[in-house]
Amino acid sequence: MRLPVIPVKGDEKWELLSKIIDKLENRETKKALARNKITPVNKAIEFLKIIILAMFFELEISYAVSEVNRRYELRKFLRIEDEVKLNSVYNFTSKFKAEQFINFVFSILNVNSKRMRKKPSLLILDWTDISLDLNPFRKRDLKNKPYKWGYSTKGFFLGMKMMILIDYKTLTPLFFHVYPANVHESRIYPLILEMLKRKKLIRFGDAIIMDRGFYGYKNYLIGIRYGIIPLILPRVNFRYRRLEGLISYPLFIFNSKNIEKEKRRYRKLVKKLFKGLKMNLKTLRAIVEDVIKLGKEAYSLKRLHCYDYEPVIKRACFSVLLTGMTVGMGFRKKRVIQKLSEW
Repeated sequence: MRLPVIPVKGDEKWELLSKIIDKLENRETKKALARNKITPVNKAIEFLKIIILAMFFELEISYAVSEVNRRYELRKFLRIEDEVKLNSVYNFTSKFKAEQFINFVFSILNVNSKRMRKKPSLLILDWTDISLDLNPFRKRDLKNKPYKWGYSTKGFFLGMKMMILIDYKTLTPLFFHVYPANVHESRIYPLILEMLKRKKLIRFGDAIIMDRGFYGYKNYLIGIRYGIIPLILPRVNFRYRRLEGLISYPLFIFNSKNIEKEKRRYRKLVKKLFKGLKMNLKTLRAIVEDVIKLGKEAYSLKRLHCYDYEPVIKRACFSVLLTGMTVGMGFRKKRVIQKLSEW
């Protein structure tokens, strides 16, 4: 027997959900939906409320819809007047492309983040596994499947990976990318930097903290060429002198009008890189693990019943949206985030 979904006045979780619903109904959200052609806007907001309710309490969408239709107090809490058709919710998620949802999510989250970000910014780039609800003991031909075998700290899993970029100061997610689970972080690292540069999410002088999965002398060099400070956690056998001997000016700066000025800029980057590598980077990046755990544990990004890239990306969008809205309300302390992820 499933427990009924009944709003409880004074309950912290329901209070947080109420604030998120307020944000869904504000003017910025409506403009973002219209800008990304997710229309009709009012119906889209109604369906988003249902999806977020289901993710918030780890429910199936069908059960969330049945509870909304059954309980007047729940409809009143969500500010939904009429009964909701289940097929309409499914049609809403399948009708629009994943790219539309991604643009919608980050147009909301990045409004305040772009205003607060100053040069240079400290960012954190990390990845997490997205495990799908599949029997791992069954023999499978994965040749033409989007999901693959991967490995994380918890062991082997069958699914995909998600790379996420977070602003250290605000803890706001700025970017995410879903890719096959059998691709190592160090291999996809140049592609991620290219995407971040194209989207103008990294600027010259930004420092990005990354774990040892990105380690490699060439990856430090690639980061410098993109004009960032790649603070990749060094391994035990890391040698500063070897890295110093490998670093050289990017060739494209010799096409600039003021070559000496560009050289000085890159020399400052290298100086900050070696200074940063001697810091306690492990402590600095620890907070990102709690933010990712919040998205996975509290906002239903584990054991997904999705088996293709499009639905997984859409589910990741809603999880990132909820995470960004939560930290945007001021829940940024480590203990508070840990408490939220254990709900």
